[in-house]
Amino acid sequence: MAILLNQHLSALAASAYIKDASRHAVERASGGRQTVLYDDLGNPSVMNIIPIFRYEDLGYSADMGAGVVSCFDVGTGANKSEIFIGAFQSSLVGSRAVSLPRTDQATSVNFDTAKTYCANKGAGWHLMTMHEWAAISLWCMANGFEPRGNTNYGRAHDRYVERGRRMDGGLPGDTAGTARVHCGSGPDAWRHNNSPWGISDLVGNVWECLDGFKLQDGQIIASTFNTQAEASWAAQAAYFDSTLTTGGAPKLSDSVVNQLGTIGDNTNGGYSANEAFSAMTKAGTYVSNQLLKRLLVEPSTVLPKGRVYMRNFGERLPYRGGGWGVGSHAGLAALDCSNSRVSTRGDIGFRLAFA
Repeated sequence: MAILLNQHLSALAASAYIKDASRHAVERASGGRQTVLYDDLGNPSVMNIIPIFRYEDLGYSADMGAGVVSCFDVGTGANKSEIFIGAFQSSLVGSRAVSLPRTDQATSVNFDTAKTYCANKGAGWHLMTMHEWAAISLWCMANGFEPRGNTNYGRAHDRYVERGRRMDGGLPGDTAGTARVHCGSGPDAWRHNNSPWGISDLVGNVWECLDGFKLQDGQIIASTFNTQAEASWAAQAAYFDSTLTTGGAPKLSDSVVNQLGTIGDNTNGGYSANEAFSAMTKAGTYVSNQLLKRLLVEPSTVLPKGRVYMRNFGERLPYRGGGWGVGSHAGLAALDCSNSRVSTRGDIGFRLAFA
């Protein structure tokens, strides 16, 4: 039975690599930076190919240690030579996520539903993880480019000439309506490599649910390798404390002193705290955590733009990147850990990946 199951899973994974005219055309046009992968039902997705690299290649080993970047470690003992990230925020075909241009994102889905839409596609497909998000963000920073995005109702808050095609047909900048833009409809500066062949809309547009990380009553629980099952995530000796009992700013600590609500309460009530990632402080007794630096949760010498939001009571799942109306608070380091597992909003979506 085990042999038959493994053969079935291998066949599903192999089906992603179907060679056809569409895949050839995308690979040729993008110079090999993008490809088309297929799920178990033959649905195509445009994916960016991310070849293996190391922290020292980026110049970040002093903060993050040497070795292969964590997103290539899937717990098998051998690193992946490449992973694939959806070039576009996910839309849906039936109960399966896809990555396709000029579509409307799937939003108002909770964490578990987003994860299911990705896993439904077959072996290897998954909801984008904190490891993958951080790897792409670190690559951007090392290359001296931080993408902009839809951070002001269909346009970039810091460059109004940059705009996308709003889903509701509205005028960029108009605060009425639903101002997310169609996948990939913005300029090259809204893609991770400042080219037509980059990963689009990482900054702004809709917040993205990510796998591999959560808070439980303020304590950080994180995957130690990419695509690790949630039951095996490791509780860290790291907590999000707050500077005030009634809000204030989050700070990393070895304990929670200022709890912003009732322990175990998963509702989105109580107080929340927020601070720019680059300004977030650490308690004097906090012991620096290499994994959290690698995940862009603990500030180090690498300081992308973005703001951190959190509630340190109950279970909180992460979103990253920012939404269409958050302005300068969006960015590669933007992290929202203030919402529960079942939260849904029209400005929260997700992105699929394959490894």
